[in-house]
Amino acid sequence: MPSLEHPKVTALISTFNRPQYLEEAIQSVAAQTMDDWECIVLNDGGQDVAHVVEKFADPRIIYVPDDVNRGAAIRFNQGLKLAKGDYVCYLGDDDVFYPNHFKVLSDALDANPEAGLAYSDLYASSSVSDSATGKRFILDKQMMVSRDFNREFMFHYNHVLHVSLMHRREAALRVGGFDESVKVLIEWSLNRRLAFIYDFVHVEVPTGEYHMAVFKSDRISVRERRDQESYKHNLRRIRCNFPPEPWGKIQKVDLLYLVSRWGDKLNRHLKEIIDNFDHPMRITLIGNGTRLDERQARASLKELAELKNISILHIPQKILPVLAFRKAAKLSDAKFLFLVTPALKAVEAPRRIFVGVDTLESSEDLHAIRWAVKGEEKEKSVFECLIYRDYFLFHTKPGKNHTVMVPSVTMAIPKGFRFDAMYSEYNHQMKDKAYDKAAALLRLMLSERKGFPHIQYLIRDVEENAYASGEFEELETHLFDLIERGYLPDNYMRLCRLRHHQGRWGEAVQAGQKAMECLDLTYEGFDSGCFPMKIDMEMAAFKLFMQMGESYLKLRNFGEAARHYHIASKLKSDSYKPFLGFAKTYLDAGDVARAEEAMTRLPGKLAQKDPETHRILAVICRSHKNLPLAFECLKKAFQCGPADPENVEPFYFTGAGLGLWKDMAAPLQAFTEKKPDHPGAWARLSSVYFNLGDEKGAFEAAGKALDLDSRNPVARSIMGRVKSGRYSQASTEKAEIAGGLTLDTAAALEGILDSTPIVW
Repeated sequence: MPSLEHPKVTALISTFNRPQYLEEAIQSVAAQTMDDWECIVLNDGGQDVAHVVEKFADPRIIYVPDDVNRGAAIRFNQGLKLAKGDYVCYLGDDDVFYPNHFKVLSDALDANPEAGLAYSDLYASSSVSDSATGKRFILDKQMMVSRDFNREFMFHYNHVLHVSLMHRREAALRVGGFDESVKVLIEWSLNRRLAFIYDFVHVEVPTGEYHMAVFKSDRISVRERRDQESYKHNLRRIRCNFPPEPWGKIQKVDLLYLVSRWGDKLNRHLKEIIDNFDHPMRITLIGNGTRLDERQARASLKELAELKNISILHIPQKILPVLAFRKAAKLSDAKFLFLVTPALKAVEAPRRIFVGVDTLESSEDLHAIRWAVKGEEKEKSVFECLIYRDYFLFHTKPGKNHTVMVPSVTMAIPKGFRFDAMYSEYNHQMKDKAYDKAAALLRLMLSERKGFPHIQYLIRDVEENAYASGEFEELETHLFDLIERGYLPDNYMRLCRLRHHQGRWGEAVQAGQKAMECLDLTYEGFDSGCFPMKIDMEMAAFKLFMQMGESYLKLRNFGEAARHYHIASKLKSDSYKPFLGFAKTYLDAGDVARAEEAMTRLPGKLAQKDPETHRILAVICRSHKNLPLAFECLKKAFQCGPADPENVEPFYFTGAGLGLWKDMAAPLQAFTEKKPDHPGAWARLSSVYFNLGDEKGAFEAAGKALDLDSRNPVARSIMGRVKSGRYSQASTEKAEIAGGLTLDTAAALEGILDSTPIVW
């Protein structure tokens, strides 16, 4: 039975002036499948939201009012003190949990008593809101962050977002709770300190979503990033705040910096070190005979003086550098020392400490290590090196001569960053169109488990590789597996695209409808006052409705095709693509006049750069029996998209109908250079050469086509005729050109491509 005095889970919600979303957030807590919880709603100033909480009439939901805005870190610390639950989780006042959130994460912590934190996968939802009703319309859901726990990477970048996590209450208190000096990325500040002491458990199940406004966002994380220097210093506060010792999960490293002069140059170098070195390090600044005492030196650090991991050792009389380092080393209790001078190039090898610690701990013979970094080479120097503290102290005793071996090595890839190196190589292979190698690298990344992102994140790359290579079997398998596991909205959209590409139009529509359900989109919803909208990017919902429109068009359901194109035009009112969809729909329905009207209403100038625009214009011209103008449109299509395979067939047949073999040769040649694996284009080029009397060119092009597709009928026919020597000039019956458009080409194109914007 649930206990009000000792619930299993406490959910903390900090809210500030967003009552229109708060009710939905609290409702997502109330809808949990597990009922042993309490929810503490902390009002961080702004308007009172007691009426929202009171609607639920649930004693498990506790309201803590305050009329002063203090920030989420202070509020969550307040909540941690009030929490009665063993486990604590967090919810933004505009975010939501799925009903499984408490159950999934509390079960994970129950099953892993050594773990301090468990986290799930989280969807990022992009939305627009109707200002009149407050209703939110979700236009995209993507899995933006999903990575197995990786301690080294956690020190570099937060991959555990606050809505996705649940931690033991005592674990957060053990590391000091939230850092109240941090204004943005407050969960990274907490997670980073937890990682010093605890393991995290990643549960690969989506259990919630956080919302991002498509237009103006009032999120603190967005506002704080506008002042870049302030934002960077906020990150330094996070990087320089360590939990109380002992630390069980990371080796202690102290960075000892030999200061030659205090001032702005030193401060810039310290910022470079803090900003680039991910491994946590306490920093001791050794003033070796400098003019400033400790108080004056600290004042010279300016804003850096507030950072919690920086201390100063003042040596009044200058001594040998190695002895100055020794004085600082005697005050240290770290296992490793990183000896640094102003020569350190932090940007050049920022992850060297991770590699250095692993290297030294895995070798019985090595006691110190430095790196072959350009600009740091100094003969007979042991500085810019990582060294065991005890080894350093033993070999620097005054009055003793010891040889200190500090081998210089090249930089290796830290274990925690192997995925990032592999992913960079994957992108390189894709750029070079080495799709087989890229696919093999993807499979290797997916075979890794520890510390790597898994398929729910990498599916976007599997999809990209599939369309580039034309191999879809793995993509289809992964999509069905992800849908089965509950990763629904983004993968139903991918399935819609795949089924359309495969010509399985009905299944594409079904997948699209499933995606609409997952996004909670209805056709009636687009009558809201926030539509139509003008936005630079193409949102996923826009692409979805365009894809569904195309599929309905292939099914010859013209009414549904037009309806989906119409909604797409509301989602991006400055896009020409829905109007191309209207034009294709009307043409297929036999209404040329309305197709022409749609083409005159294309908004913007981008339409003139899209080859599909000119292909549609060619169809209109053909319907008016104006083949010369149609051919000019198709030539323009090739100019706009010289590698677009949709250009090949209409261009060939229109040109063949006019007998314009010479005019067709250059565009088809250029296409085969860009798309050498397209058998149809080689076959059409062989026909062009054949009709131009170039038997050698026809033979070679037909051979290329047959190498790619041994059954290609056109290439087989041309090859047979050339081999048999039965070549004769092909007679071409020109299509009758009567009536229709009488405008010259330039005037016709200018009239049809009217760029006046239309908002539906």
